[in-house]
Amino acid sequence: MSRANDERILRGRLAVTQALWDHEREQILEALGRESNPRDWSTSALVEEIKDCIEGHKMLASVLTANKPANGALSGEVSREEIEDWLNDIPLFE
Repeated sequence: MSRANDERILRGRLAVTQALWDHEREQILEALGRESNPRDWSTSALVEEIKDCIEGHKMLASVLTANKPANGALSGEVSREEIEDWLNDIPLFE
């Protein structure tokens, strides 16, 4: 009987832990503007998405790709000068 009780307690704790993780991931995904099942995201994928959100590589690449030269010289890396030029065009206060 003790083993069955221990298993029940362990399953309950696991369910609570999973619910807490799901809630945290939902909050993170909402902050990132992503609508998806939180269990579809591995921890490493979520960390990479947060890093990219902070560093802005995807956002800058999409903006710079739209403005890239006809010769297609834009590579995966964005130079500091390109970032500064792009940021100069953004009104910070309206």
